[in-house]
Formats: sequence, C-alpha cells, structure tokens
Amino acid sequence: MASQTIKEKFVELQKSMQTPQNSRPKIQRVVDRFRNRTNFEKHYSPKFVSLGPIHHDNPNLKKGEKYKLMWAAKYIENTRHIPEDLHKKIADNIDELKGHFDNDVLASTSWSLEGFGSLEEKLSWMLFVDGCSLLHILERAKLDEPGQMNIKVDQLVLVMMDVLLLENQLPYQVLKLLWKDEDQSGLIKSMMNFLACHHWATPDESQSEKKKDMVPKRKAEREHSLSIRNESQLETPFHLLDLQRNIILITSTTKIKNNEANKENISKKSRDIEKVKMIYTNIKDLKALGIRLKSSKTRRPRDIDFSEGWFTAELTLPEIVVDDTSAATFLNLIAYEMCPDFNNDYGFCSFAAFMCSLINHPEDVKVLRSKGILLNSLGSDEEVAELFNIIGSDLVPNSETYFEVKAKMNDHYNKYKTWIVQGYYSYFSIAAFIALALTFIQTVFTVYPAFKKDG
Repeated sequence: MASQTIKEKFVELQKSMQTPQNSRPKIQRVVDRFRNRTNFEKHYSPKFVSLGPIHHDNPNLKKGEKYKLMWAAKYIENTRHIPEDLHKKIADNIDELKGHFDNDVLASTSWSLEGFGSLEEKLSWMLFVDGCSLLHILERAKLDEPGQMNIKVDQLVLVMMDVLLLENQLPYQVLKLLWKDEDQSGLIKSMMNFLACHHWATPDESQSEKKKDMVPKRKAEREHSLSIRNESQLETPFHLLDLQRNIILITSTTKIKNNEANKENISKKSRDIEKVKMIYTNIKDLKALGIRLKSSKTRRPRDIDFSEGWFTAELTLPEIVVDDTSAATFLNLIAYEMCPDFNNDYGFCSFAAFMCSLINHPEDVKVLRSKGILLNSLGSDEEVAELFNIIGSDLVPNSETYFEVKAKMNDHYNKYKTWIVQGYYSYFSIAAFIALALTFIQTVFTVYPAFKKDG
C-alpha cells in the first residue's frame, strides 16, 4: 500500500508533463559550473549598482542604492509623471512580471520582507525604483559628460558595465511600463544608443548623426550604419543584455545575400568534412597553410569569411577591442546563451569558440594586432592570449554557424597539402634526374680520361 507521500509524488510526476515550455528565458543566476570556476565570480557580480532582486541586498552595493534613488527621482522629474502612477503600473502587473524571474530568484527575495507586507509589494517597489533608475542611465550615461549622472567617471564606467551583467537584468516589460510615453520605438532607440557606446559598435555606428553626415562614406558603409540603427530588424528584446546580443549578431545585408547564394554551392562532400577535426589550432597554423588575415572593418561576429586564389587564401575577421571590460562582456553573453531555458543558436558562443581556436599564444595576438583585427587596450599580448584561453573553456558552439568558412578552410588545406606533395615529388624527380646525369658524366670521365685532357 503506497503512502500518501508516494501518491503525491506520482501526482507531481504526472503534472510535470503538462509544464509548458517557456517562450522567453527567465532572469536567473549564472549556472554554477561557470560561477564556481576560480576567479570567475567577479565577472558576473555587479561592482557598484544592483538591478533587480538577485543582488538587491548585497551590503557592498549600499552606496549604489542611494544613487539609484536619485536617478529614479530625476527620471520621474524629467518625464513629469506622478510617481504613484508609475508605481501603480508596476503593481498592477506584478503577477505577470514575476513570471520573468526564475523561481529560485523569487524564493530568495522572499526570505527577507523587512518593511514590506508581501513578496509582490517588495518586488513592485524594487522594479519601480530600479526601472526608473535604468531608464535614466540609458538616456544620461555618457563617459564624456559624467556630470549628467552626478557621478565620477570611474564610477560611471562601473555602472555601465553593471547594467549588462546577466544577473543584473530587468525585464523589458518593466521598462516599457515606465517609459515616458507610448512610443515603444523611442525606448528601443534609447537602449540602442546606450549600447552604441560599447566596443561592439563599429566606429561609424557610434558617431553622432551630425558627424556622420560630415564624413563621406561608401555605399556599403552607409548600408552597414543604417542596418544597425533600424530597430525593425530586431525582435522585441527580453532585456538589455538580450538586445546587446541581438545587435552584435546582426548579419550585414551583403553577408545575408552571400550566405543564401552559397547554400546551393555546398556539396555533400563539404558537409562530410565538417565531421572531421579542424586542421588548424592557431594563427601560426594558418600562416603555414598559406592563409592571410584581413580585417572586415566591422565588429560583427557574423562577418567572418574565407576566400582563396590560385596559391593563397584569405580569412576575413571582424575587429575585436580587448580591454578591462572584455572578460565580463564575453562571459556574461556566453552564460546567457547557456541558460537552460534559452533556446538559441549559440551565436556568440560560436564566435568566441572560433576566435579562441585561433588565439593560443602571444604570437597569435601580435599577428592579429598587426592586421588591425585585434585592438589591444588590455595590456601585454600575453594577457590577451590568457584571456582567450580562459574564455574558451566549457563553450558549446553551434557547428553550423561557421560551417561554410570551416569547410572552405578544410578544402584549402587538402588542396594545399596536395600542392606540397606534388611539389615535393616534382622537386625530387628533377633532383634525381640531375644527380643521375652528373653520375653518368663523372663515370664517362673516369673511364675515358682522355676526354678530360681534350677538354
């Protein structure tokens, strides 16, 4: 006879089949296998300000709490909204907003309700203050004008890094409810303008419209600039980090056309090549295969290409800026794609894995710098190589993401190897003929020394 506990377990088992698949990834903690790695936790934790419930009660961020209140008050003042009305929008939708957070996050938030009557009340106030504060940051955070935030520039740098951490995200729905008007496109533009200040924006994209009008650009450059600013190409983001990922992984118009054209040209043989282990391990190997490097002049991970001529080949790579923020940026985007409930194509993980496969030693970094591909603001080449070795661990790339490039590189390797072998045998065939001829001549002079005298 089964006990009541066992009967309840069977009911729970049956109900689990009816659990719907999430249509969006919930805001959650970085998975333990990433966070627990030595010296990695610092890349996932905010250094100045917390947003949302995960780091809300962190005693090291108390100073940030005071700044958040000031920024929230300034945002409300600038929008001329009534604070109570904005809070009511959050409170009225709190049940829906709770669904944007992982159950583990909500459970830990309810441990301490000091000053609040319920989890919903605490969460609604938290999202109200943090949401207004973030909107002020998006509109006012400019490194060349830190005074707009009433904060020192070194602190502002930390704030701009903190708002892009996976554990510091706020649902887009919160920002939409608190936005100053009904124009959602204005909110998206505000988020995109903030992200344009970060290193993933191609230089032309981060300039003001006024400056860009003063600088003549080629047609391709104009298309590139306009495409990233056209928010209609982007789906409604889940949060700010999600929008950053979407912008980074935008594919240029010309690349899309080339990809469509190349799909029909990929043979079954080429697809079988993908199953074989790649033949390169770093930049040095590429040079040995006669492959030159070229910068795409953009900072889009999708802009990786490979082309070959009769005797040489060329690998095109996007620019990468490496500085003190790079580790946190890479690791948080990777952690986001690795969230259990985020169904995605591992686009950024694939890019990170591809670049990490090329950078093993300081010499690889030096070559990439010389080609204008890697812009090093971190320090020595040794530090950059170490950074990519750290980033490259535990990655799950999508084998289809750079399939064409890898297949072409393998094809080139096979051709190159054939040329070397043919050259080897051709060289030694000629050498053997010459050696044989010299041996014959020497024999003749040995047998008939008279030829020597006559000569």
